[in-house]
Amino acid sequence: MHEVIIIGGGPVGLSAAICLANQGIKSILIEKHSATTNHPKARGVNCRSMELFRSWGLEDQIKQYQMPRESYRFTWIEDFQGKEITHVQATVDYSSYSPTENAIIAQDDVEEELFKKAQSMPLIDLRFNTEMIHASQGENQATVEILNRNTNQKETLSAQFLIAADGANSSLRKLFNVEMEGIDNLGVFCNIYCEMNLDKYVEHRPSAGFMLTRPDLRGTFLLSKKGHKKWLVGVRIGSNPHLTKESFTDDFCVEYVKKVINEPEVEPRLINKSFWTMAALIAKQYRVGRVFFAGDAAHRLPPTGGFGMNTGIQDVHNLAWKLAMVLRGQADESLLDTYFTERVQIAKTNTSWSIENARRFETIFTALARNDLAACEEALNDQAHHINNILLDLGFVYGSEYQAEDTYKPSGKIGARAPHCWLLQDNEQISTLDLYDKQFVLVCHPEASHWQSKFHQFSCKIITIGERGEYSDKNHDFLEKYEISKQGAVLVRPDGHIAWRSHDENGKMAYWSWLLTRASKR
Repeated sequence: MHEVIIIGGGPVGLSAAICLANQGIKSILIEKHSATTNHPKARGVNCRSMELFRSWGLEDQIKQYQMPRESYRFTWIEDFQGKEITHVQATVDYSSYSPTENAIIAQDDVEEELFKKAQSMPLIDLRFNTEMIHASQGENQATVEILNRNTNQKETLSAQFLIAADGANSSLRKLFNVEMEGIDNLGVFCNIYCEMNLDKYVEHRPSAGFMLTRPDLRGTFLLSKKGHKKWLVGVRIGSNPHLTKESFTDDFCVEYVKKVINEPEVEPRLINKSFWTMAALIAKQYRVGRVFFAGDAAHRLPPTGGFGMNTGIQDVHNLAWKLAMVLRGQADESLLDTYFTERVQIAKTNTSWSIENARRFETIFTALARNDLAACEEALNDQAHHINNILLDLGFVYGSEYQAEDTYKPSGKIGARAPHCWLLQDNEQISTLDLYDKQFVLVCHPEASHWQSKFHQFSCKIITIGERGEYSDKNHDFLEKYEISKQGAVLVRPDGHIAWRSHDENGKMAYWSWLLTRASKR
């Protein structure tokens, strides 16, 4: 019997396999398509996801695909040749909070690098062009029947756990009767992916995207994949009563793009097209016995905010270390229930935020249709909140509801992402975040001898930061950001979130003492 089977080879499924491998857990990944996606889909990699890619050794590989930073803005125009109405700059400065930053990178490029990474890891068995036919589970195992499309051979596999990362139309979600709640249709769209050279038309206004407001194009957007050569033209079906899915033949798509660009010398080449429905749905449960749901299989977020792929990747980062502890006999299965309680709140917050952004678009278009310039201007000015919210990216705290604030402040709260501080060791600079990924880590000042002694019996790693410590505190901000004294300590989980903290030597260890005692008995 295998340890974990993953259904779905998109960014969430591939990330799940990588996270498990980093924990020493073998997995088999089943993907019905023969290769990763050839459609850009999502384009935003938020800072927290980039931190994870950094910890997996993928930051540089993935960043090679990012758009130039001067293009990190969204422009509202009447039509592509018309005047600019306004633009919104994506100007969040992460340098004080992270060793990396967010980036505009298309999902197909992210998937390609995740695939290469997974392919290089011996603990991952990648089976693309393989279809899951059926799945079931018993008390001690989950079973899947698969079909290898290359050989037309069927095979039955069993594993202790099954991860469903099979997308928005998850067959596993339907098979195990998992219900979703929310809004199932916020609009139907066709994405037309094409190649065309628009250099001379955008060089004076570099943008990641253009929103068109002319009445006959209202609801159409033009998104750059990377630079100026490949573009995604999104059309809302239903904004024009004469448009249906059947309208979007290949020839029609090319002609529609020509209409958008409105320049005879530009000849678009159609690459492919994709239909999708904007929804805001969250599963009522993320676990059915030995089956766990992640990514779009667990929640369908509107793309207005860029949290869909990122939320899914962070789902499996939360789940993997918990599965690993249970598989190693270091924790009982009740630990796995925290996957839902921790991650569902994040999905709800990110979904609400994305819905608000989607409705703001509706407000703008409605105001334009009514020629209500005041309402339109107010909504356009509010667009900055769409792309400039570091709190949702780095400020979420497990066990606490999101609080709308104007600024982000690193926190030592239990459940928060452990703060970033620059450290030095032998003149080499690293981030505190580089210390967390594979195991529990206790971080403290060298003078915190009480906690070093207490935790020495456990399997967690102990790292001292400060004068005469293992690492020096480059900017002298470690104690302040982690909200402890020189006698205090912080225990960080393998996913980089704070499990326990004591400001001084008087804290109690409670649950984490029990868990770490189990973890030390390997």
